[in-house]
Amino acid sequence: MLDKYLNYLLTSSVNIVIINTMSYRVNQKIGNHVYVYEVESYWDPERKQPRQRRKYIGKKDPITGKISTPRKGFTPRVARDYGHIYLLQNLAKRIGFQEVLRDAFPEVWEEMFFLSLYQVLEAKPLYLFKPWAEMSYLERPLVVSSQKISRLVEEIGTREDWRDKFFHSWVKRQGDIQAIIFDITSLSSYSRLIEYLEWGYNRDRDKLPQINLGLIVGQPSQLPLAYRVYPGSISDVRTLRNILILLDDLGVREFTFILDRGFYSAANIKDMAEEKIRFVMPLSFSTKIATQLISKHHRDLQSPLYGFYYKRRPMFHVKREISISDVALYAHLFHDERRKADEMEHLMRQIVEVEARVEGKEFWKKEAVEEYLEQSFKGISRLFDITGQTPRFELKRKPKSISRLMNRMGKTVLLTNDPALGREDMLSLYRRKDTLEKMFDVIKNELDSRRLRVSSKEAMEGRIFLTFLSLILYSEVSRVMKEKDLYKTYTLSEVFFELKKLRIVTLTNGKSYLTEVSKKQRNLFEKFEVPVPVAA
Repeated sequence: MLDKYLNYLLTSSVNIVIINTMSYRVNQKIGNHVYVYEVESYWDPERKQPRQRRKYIGKKDPITGKISTPRKGFTPRVARDYGHIYLLQNLAKRIGFQEVLRDAFPEVWEEMFFLSLYQVLEAKPLYLFKPWAEMSYLERPLVVSSQKISRLVEEIGTREDWRDKFFHSWVKRQGDIQAIIFDITSLSSYSRLIEYLEWGYNRDRDKLPQINLGLIVGQPSQLPLAYRVYPGSISDVRTLRNILILLDDLGVREFTFILDRGFYSAANIKDMAEEKIRFVMPLSFSTKIATQLISKHHRDLQSPLYGFYYKRRPMFHVKREISISDVALYAHLFHDERRKADEMEHLMRQIVEVEARVEGKEFWKKEAVEEYLEQSFKGISRLFDITGQTPRFELKRKPKSISRLMNRMGKTVLLTNDPALGREDMLSLYRRKDTLEKMFDVIKNELDSRRLRVSSKEAMEGRIFLTFLSLILYSEVSRVMKEKDLYKTYTLSEVFFELKKLRIVTLTNGKSYLTEVSKKQRNLFEKFEVPVPVAA
């Protein structure tokens, strides 16, 4: 095992000189200086893994290569960031993340764990992992070059059996899963070498080929459970049957499916009815059923007879039985006056703003005006007639179109096949899908994965899996912050920044000490229910 560990170190890009079979030297660049350490490897019987001891040798001249030994009594110090890493390590251990990862990827789990942790903390490209690792305190310093990371990512992408083993163990670890949230997002790439990248409906309006990522989130844990990758041209409604097969394979059979409106189809409803799967799904106002229900119960949704309170705000609710493809369903209609007022204010601001923009701009054809409107506010061109001629055009409001849109504001139509669900249950389940929408935002913005920088299908699969692992850690931090009301005081980045100030300082004799824990840091650890770190 030790020989294998030394071979692993020798394949990296860090400058290493072997002294004997048990020790070697490492040149570590920190700022403009290169420090030389003698590293002794030994086997830790308790942790059942190789460990290291470091001894400072001296500073290396970058030109001559000569090592100047420290003068007597001189004690150089190397301070490494620690507090934010310590927090994530403890949260990962608490949810069983490291244990499941170690079981599925026994040979490379530690590299995968710290790469995932790095993405959560830094949200930077993977090739910058090495300098981050050098300035961070890791129990076993990882020497991972960008080339080695690329090879690791491709290896993960080729081993579907490893990834499936992780999914099965991770789902089993979650215990009783009461509800499943599923949705799809688009990830774009400049690559032209991946067959999964296809042109299709792009949710971010990127003019690039894409893949579709279907993400499964469990409740009540609010953690990602698994995912599937689909070609970019595959529509939402065509993926549901395969997801039902996947969930059955993962051992998830008794749950309520929470879906987005894009999955509405008679075929999907029939499939879920046949599989005896409970579901909650919003109806789009582009469907005939939704418009008919809203029109029929427009007055009821403003009547005090149907009013109730939900989370300190007045709302109106009507429940009706309907049938789609001979499947008995229940439509729950909701009206929120406060939401309607917000939506109307937003709409009128858009209308006035786009009118002012067009008035002061020159266009050479009518089609250019329509394109400009859509680029400004998606869908707003349907609310105007375009009059005039080149180069000056005018916008004339369509009263009926605007009125129809206003009549829908504040209203929601939710569909279910579960007769036992009441109005509060429906709203509670439906609003959980916000969790998944925020996760998509995290993938694309916080974890730097909006556009895939890969050149092969294997690299794509590996990169997405690492992002998925990072999303699990990010989601657990976010869940605790919501539960403890920390978002009222901090952003997630501010939590990491505050804890990052807590460092471990290593002396020339190999001994280390922890910098003093501040009151803010102590409070954060207590909120996360993580033991306050103490000196080693």
